[in-house]
Amino acid sequence: MINNGIKIANKDLKLLLRDKTFIIILLIFFLMSLVSTYISWSSQNTVLQVYNEASKQLIQEGKPIPPDPFASIPPLSLMKNMIIYVALIGALLAITLGHIIAINDRRAGVTRILFSKSFSKESFFLGKILVSSEIIFLALLVSMIMSIGSIALMSTLSLTLFFDICVFYLISFLYLAGFAYISIFFGLIANNSAKAILLPLVFWIIITFALPEFGSALYPTSSLNPVLPATNILDSPLLKTTHSIVYPFSISEQYKESAATTLGLTTTTDIVNSDYTQEIRTAILFIWFIIALGLSYYSVKKFKPVQGDDYE
Repeated sequence: MINNGIKIANKDLKLLLRDKTFIIILLIFFLMSLVSTYISWSSQNTVLQVYNEASKQLIQEGKPIPPDPFASIPPLSLMKNMIIYVALIGALLAITLGHIIAINDRRAGVTRILFSKSFSKESFFLGKILVSSEIIFLALLVSMIMSIGSIALMSTLSLTLFFDICVFYLISFLYLAGFAYISIFFGLIANNSAKAILLPLVFWIIITFALPEFGSALYPTSSLNPVLPATNILDSPLLKTTHSIVYPFSISEQYKESAATTLGLTTTTDIVNSDYTQEIRTAILFIWFIIALGLSYYSVKKFKPVQGDDYE
């Protein structure tokens, strides 16, 4: 079973490397990973230059100098944009990845031939999970190397910070792998390719935008902000009740909060239930990973090989 699974994974990997849409999204993700630290550093450097010039003016006028605005900013705050890039570009990359490897055999109409050989559904499932997990792992590994190099060049990098960066990308793997597995699930149960890509995209929109909106009454763009405003908008009893029900299912919020805490960013306000610790959020992301994996296995077990002949 393992050997057959590896064969399927290798076949899908070769097809992915020839898919232009996937390659473009992957390159965009790498590009944003490369420039994310510089964007944050450039913004901070501009503010710091203004602060230095203002300080000189205040010294000449004999007035007190305000404290350095970045004196208490954690070093990994330069990576705060990566939280948004993973939640957006990374999730789209994972969805595209799962979609391609799920529909490829069906679109080509070779599933009937494939399962007539020595390939079992377990081998088929193993191959799909291996290639999707491998691609996401390698993409995040390259992104992590870029982040570590950027932090080392533009700030200071200690062993503790290196470990925090590794944990951030481990959490990101759980988050993105779930979307890849969910996309495989929809790709195998949908009766046409349009639904196969549309359903996981709708699911992603609900998780990323709708659930945070229902749970906290934030503006949709605020749900992507890794550092929430220090405001209390849950004064309404209805909002509090809705929040307590919806928040555990808001995977993007769990990821955003967990990742930001790992990077040392201040995230918690009255919007977030104080009972949700870093451990609980990480556990929710792991449960999300397991459920998505289980759904992809279910779709493989229910998949009918002959369905591929009339897929399009």
